[in-house]
Amino acid sequence: MKAKERLIHICFLINAIQSIGFIALFVGIIPLAMINPRIPETIFSLFKNKAFGLVHTGLTMCSIVNWIYCLRFWYKYDRYSKAIFPLIFPHVIYAPWYYYQVKIKKRPLKGKLIEKNSEKSEETEDLSISDSEFIDLTRKNVFGVIDLWASKEKQLNYQEKVPIAQVSAELFCQWEDFYFPDSDDFKQAFENEELEILSDFDKVLNDIVEKTPQDLPLIDVFVETKEWIKMNKKAIEIQKQLNTVGNTRYKKLPGQ
Repeated sequence: MKAKERLIHICFLINAIQSIGFIALFVGIIPLAMINPRIPETIFSLFKNKAFGLVHTGLTMCSIVNWIYCLRFWYKYDRYSKAIFPLIFPHVIYAPWYYYQVKIKKRPLKGKLIEKNSEKSEETEDLSISDSEFIDLTRKNVFGVIDLWASKEKQLNYQEKVPIAQVSAELFCQWEDFYFPDSDDFKQAFENEELEILSDFDKVLNDIVEKTPQDLPLIDVFVETKEWIKMNKKAIEIQKQLNTVGNTRYKKLPGQ
């Protein structure tokens, strides 16, 4: 786990503990007051303590960091899900649940909206997607990462078009964001042979992760390393295997 991911995970744990504590306090304050009216007073008096206040403020800042991360993740990878509503309210309280769903449980993401009829979309915007569209999107995202790994030219062009992007890190992060081997929905998008091939790619990638530094070099430097060369060769090999299994790399995708 990279340093940034480890930090966000710590913020998630703090956020989760704070949220559980807040909910427990909100639900239990009335019963506690009925048992002994001084109990709520004792609890709230803690907030007047400077040491407790500093600790609480620090933990709250960690929770806010996790919330901001979840908002950014939603916008970048999951913007056509309805998660934005609870992320706005009750925002920080909901953030650890969202993080658990997308980063730990790894539910499939809804990051793009597939256009249907352009004339109809002008009249009314429908942000929902069908199961078949979701399968198409899942396959396109996964194969897209493999295609990117297989092409040095695409990676360098990506960096040129988006200068603020850290393409070296994106190569690993995008796979983590789109590959959900334990998800039933994900499994339905692929044939068994394809799942085995993708699993092989995932194993090699994870092995490379362990061998690369936490702060990856820029892509023009990274492409010269033995780790990149190994992944690039593996991606090209996987492309050929997928073509053999499915006759065409984007089998099941519309317009292919």
